[in-house]
Amino acid sequence: MSHSVQTATSPNPTAKGKAAAVHPSAKLILFILVGSLALIFQDPRYLAGVVLLHLLIVTRIGWTRTLLRTFILLGGVSSVFTAISWLFFVRVGDDVYWEGALPWIGYTIQITDTGVLWSIGMGLRIATLVLLSMFYLFTTSPREIAIALRGIGIPFSIGFLISLIFRFIPLVKNDLATIREAQMVRGVRWDQGGLLAKMKAYVTLIVPLIFTSLKRVQLIANALDSKGFQIRNRRHRYYRMPRWKGYEIGWILISACVVGCCLYWARIHPGLYGILIPTRI
Repeated sequence: MSHSVQTATSPNPTAKGKAAAVHPSAKLILFILVGSLALIFQDPRYLAGVVLLHLLIVTRIGWTRTLLRTFILLGGVSSVFTAISWLFFVRVGDDVYWEGALPWIGYTIQITDTGVLWSIGMGLRIATLVLLSMFYLFTTSPREIAIALRGIGIPFSIGFLISLIFRFIPLVKNDLATIREAQMVRGVRWDQGGLLAKMKAYVTLIVPLIFTSLKRVQLIANALDSKGFQIRNRRHRYYRMPRWKGYEIGWILISACVVGCCLYWARIHPGLYGILIPTRI
């Protein structure tokens, strides 16, 4: 009844090897700057270029089959759901393609030319943000996350606690698989009976998992306390900050200049290039 502890947050060795020489803080800052491009533009014609740029970056570093499957599922579902959700609730535009009202509440909904573009743009925005977020988590270890957060000014204790959350995910997944097999041996079935019976069956999974997780949290807290870990400590011997390299600073400055120029042309310039509704983000 042994299980390998693997999860979507486990770093990809191939992609991680290509980015291993990059300072964790530089990697985080670059991902934030590149991801902010999706928040600057609204027009899907501009966002399509941003998505293409992000796909080129991810492809250059390296895809994995697990990452691709997860992105198609999570990114596809979230982007389609976002696009459909926005389609009927943007009452701005020159041409109205369809108009109606929600029953019982009488709220007017309509499909306009601007609404169609906006919904597609928001779908692309969600897709590219999901892509970058997933890729960062797939290629970054919890240790690197703690170092990255410390490098951008977040206290080490907070960064370390955040990294513990990502370390805790595969352990919870492994515990859930173990509890599930143990309950199956006892004859518990989750695909039989009505809704109430299925809910009672899932309680046999949730309750042991909660107590197991609380016990594990207590063990981790005792281990940290025995090693003298304190929230207010400024220096810790567990992680050493690597040195910054010149090309990393150069890439950050170039990326910041590109993002600044895009922000100016899209949000400050009178032309508002790539903006559909200036009053919205």
